[in-house]
Amino acid sequence: MDMVEDLEKVKRQARDLRREEPRPPEDELAGYPLAARCLDKCRAALVGWAGEYSYACPMDRQFLDGAGIDADELKRFVATGASDEEVADWIQQHAVAK
Repeated sequence: MDMVEDLEKVKRQARDLRREEPRPPEDELAGYPLAARCLDKCRAALVGWAGEYSYACPMDRQFLDGAGIDADELKRFVATGASDEEVADWIQQHAVAK
């Protein structure tokens, strides 16, 4: 699948982390704690709204490394404007461990 960035679509789904926090660590996505929070930071980083938060920080690495998911690959997929459900499906397809 050829992934094309759609930052306007990302912007519609992104939380502005300059004004609000990402989802709590215990919120799960695709059965993974930390994944929803990681997704919030990824979207915010893509559109320049990350504020003091960093995508692929040590907390995100707990999810990414635990699932065997490459941070850059996830970011490329999120950049297409994928919804939470589409990202959850992508995680389930690409995770090597759970």
